[in-house]
Amino acid sequence: MTSLRSKILTTYGLFMIALLGFVGIVFVDLYYQYTHISEGEAVYNFYAASQELRREEKNLFLYRDNNGLKQLQSQLDAAQNALNEGQRVFAEIASQQELQQISVLLNRYRKELINYPQLTAADRTIRQQKIRTTGQALSELTRDFNQRQHAILSNTTRVVVWTLLAASITVILLGIVSALFIVRQVVRPLSQLEKQLDEFGETNEQTLTQISNDKEIQSFVHHFNSMLDRLRTQQNQFRHHEKAVALGVLVSGVAHELNNPLSNISTSVQLLLEDDGSGREDLRRQWLSHVDSETERARRIVRRLLDTVRQPEMHMQIHTAADLVQSAVMLIHRLLPPTILLHIEDVPDSPLLVERERIQQVFINLIKNAVDAGATNIDIVAQETSWSESMPANTDYLVGEINNISQSHGVLMFHIDDDGPGIPKNHLAQIFDPFFTTKSGGEGTGLGLYMVAEIISEHDGCMSVENRDQGGTRFSIWLPLVDTEKNEMEHTQSAEEAS
Repeated sequence: MTSLRSKILTTYGLFMIALLGFVGIVFVDLYYQYTHISEGEAVYNFYAASQELRREEKNLFLYRDNNGLKQLQSQLDAAQNALNEGQRVFAEIASQQELQQISVLLNRYRKELINYPQLTAADRTIRQQKIRTTGQALSELTRDFNQRQHAILSNTTRVVVWTLLAASITVILLGIVSALFIVRQVVRPLSQLEKQLDEFGETNEQTLTQISNDKEIQSFVHHFNSMLDRLRTQQNQFRHHEKAVALGVLVSGVAHELNNPLSNISTSVQLLLEDDGSGREDLRRQWLSHVDSETERARRIVRRLLDTVRQPEMHMQIHTAADLVQSAVMLIHRLLPPTILLHIEDVPDSPLLVERERIQQVFINLIKNAVDAGATNIDIVAQETSWSESMPANTDYLVGEINNISQSHGVLMFHIDDDGPGIPKNHLAQIFDPFFTTKSGGEGTGLGLYMVAEIISEHDGCMSVENRDQGGTRFSIWLPLVDTEKNEMEHTQSAEEAS
């Protein structure tokens, strides 16, 4: 099984080997160039000595300077030393015959200089001609050697340049190939893995798929899928536990709520059974009436529970806020005591997409809840605003679809205020829980505010509760406004499609 680590290390190692090879080639080329230049100095020195030899030769013949004879002999020694020191390089640029010819010319030149000052004028003229002939042959041959050495150095330089260029191109190509290999074998699998992780929550895939044979990626996918399996197992266990807890709360609440009317029914029936027929008729009727009312109360509790669980189908339509509030007030107004003052202020004709009866039930329940708590003044106020401007400072007692309402283009905020005794602070966090009630004497099911919160959530809204500084309670409701432009556009498109 391959691994990302081995691929990266192998690629890095090969590239470093190539880089070291490039450095080695550079070193060898430079050393090769340095060697040829160093050895070529012998050829240049030999050529320079031969040229100096001809110059001193002219001085001797033209000015008859006997010191020039010593200089000639000195240059002959320098030429001979250069020839001896550069035997290897001379062997590369000249044939054995040419090297022998050089030695012969040097020895001849040296012999012809012997006793040159003691010669007569006529002999000197003859000797000068011989010396010139030998010097010219020597100069031409050394010039040819120097040109050959220059050509070799030029060719060596050319080879070095092309070698370095080829090595550089090779290293660059290896770098590009290494980068492409890393991208293909390392980066691409990681990118595919990242893409799977990004799309994981948006698709129906339950596990990550193996996209590579690399050990690290396979290990990650295996451990990630194992973690998901453990997480799903824990979620299922938690879900079962949550259902059991919810069922326990439901059963406990139902038992608690039904216990009072059943106890009252049992007491009344027991009194009827103990009556021997000699009792008063009006008392028996009162006990039977009590049984009937408590039975109705139990039936009402069961009906509310069923309404809560069934979640009937919603029939949403656009209604104005003012119409919803006014219609709800008209439904409950006759049931309110005459001492209750209900004020409706500044409720705009803002469009809301709601189910009329359920939103009416929200206002009815809140008004009844305020009246049952002992309030005598109830105010309902509404205004168009945005969530960012109207969200409560304290969100501890905020329930509903907060994410949805925060993304709405606009919201309608309701305040339902009363002057009742308020809600104890330790009860605020439980006020929207099912079966929680502050009413005493077996009154109330504890489902009214729970159902209100559920209805608001069904309409993508949210609500909160707080105690007012001046006394009483405030319930705040936020519902998303209808985007009229978008709604009209969708309506137009639907009409066009229908036609």
